[in-house]
Amino acid sequence: MADNKYQRLILEILGTRPILFNPDLARVLDSVVAGLFLSQLLFWWEKGRNPWMFYKTVKELEDEIVLTKHQQLSAQKICIEKGVLEVIHKGIPPKRNFKINIERIIDLLEELSRKRAEKNELNCPNNRQSNANSPPD
Repeated sequence: MADNKYQRLILEILGTRPILFNPDLARVLDSVVAGLFLSQLLFWWEKGRNPWMFYKTVKELEDEIVLTKHQQLSAQKICIEKGVLEVIHKGIPPKRNFKINIERIIDLLEELSRKRAEKNELNCPNNRQSNANSPPD
């Protein structure tokens, strides 16, 4: 690739603020937006004064992951319904505090892993049938 000003500009822009997104979170939440939202909350989990609860404003999350207030509230609702997130409004004015249920996230990811294993098992030839058709030793 030729080194030109456009390539340098793109690399400069892309390298400024990457975010971590786990597609398996989107799969277990049945929503890419909720997966992105939870991925970002997990980034901040245990980084504040209270290791179990932290707050992020709508504006902060919009700056970080470009989700609008409506998208955040929709993602938040999905996360609450799936049992992976609790939202507590504290203070004056009230701040949106997040409490992540790591055990529930682990349960959902283990369930996804089991489903994948079962699917892979169904897609592979049944070893017992092939062994049954072979002559005895």
